[in-house]
Amino acid sequence: MSILRFFSRQFDNIANFGNSDAGVVAAGRADMHNDNNEKTMVTTRIGTHTVLMYDAIDELPIVRFHKYQKLLLIDAGVGSDIAAFDQRLEKARGFIAQGQSEQAMKELDNLRQTVFLMQNEVSLKSRAFAVLVKQIDGKIYDDLSDEGIAKVLERLQDAPNRHITAALAAVKKKIDAELKMYFPAVFNDSEVKEYFDLLKARTVKILECVAAGTTESAEVERLTLALITYFKPQSFEGRESAEIAFDRQFENLCLVLSEQLHVEPKKYTVLEYYNAFDFVREKSKALQREQKRPNFGR
Repeated sequence: MSILRFFSRQFDNIANFGNSDAGVVAAGRADMHNDNNEKTMVTTRIGTHTVLMYDAIDELPIVRFHKYQKLLLIDAGVGSDIAAFDQRLEKARGFIAQGQSEQAMKELDNLRQTVFLMQNEVSLKSRAFAVLVKQIDGKIYDDLSDEGIAKVLERLQDAPNRHITAALAAVKKKIDAELKMYFPAVFNDSEVKEYFDLLKARTVKILECVAAGTTESAEVERLTLALITYFKPQSFEGRESAEIAFDRQFENLCLVLSEQLHVEPKKYTVLEYYNAFDFVREKSKALQREQKRPNFGR
């Protein structure tokens, strides 16, 4: 398998974002890593605490970003609150209505994990937030293990949950915007656009029903079911779980970047990491184009 094909497949699986046709960009250097740079981080108040957080891709370490992404991946596929419970149940019913029993079973398996997390009061969103925390009241938190994340949340246990939710939403919005600005061909998800097109179509049909003085519409029901079952469930159990695959794909990409650029990609920031990825991918594309050109001199 070519490097280009390997990169495309692995990166698509990790980020679920499609292929990039952007031009060659310079790869970052490991010595540019700025995990201890506190000048540009955002400082916010969480309850009575002063919290320093990563909120920019040129300072956020890729290892933290990977952990943060993985927790959001699990939250999207399983969840850990009553809203996630309702969503899993509704999706399972939707797949059953469409005769997709295998997908329904996956959702029910995920629902079981949702209940387990709820019973143990585990908040995946709060854990994702904790990964982005660098410092609380002057104390540094660099341990990304489950125990280290638990210590961050324990330190903030007296803070209102809405403060944590609001801080996570603000930082996530900024990081997502920067990723789309620097790497638009990579981080503009066509699936999300298609989903919102469906949502728009359903809204229009509902408004048409309201204008016509009716509350029932087969087309609205069809679009509602299509929205509920649009994203197919992933498995989060066993050796083939989405969580394990996510970790292995990240490790594979790190190995390739290390081999191609002779660097330590795990010391990169998010910006440096994806710059390096684009650099190697475009270099591989150029090499493939060169190899396909006919050599009339031979």
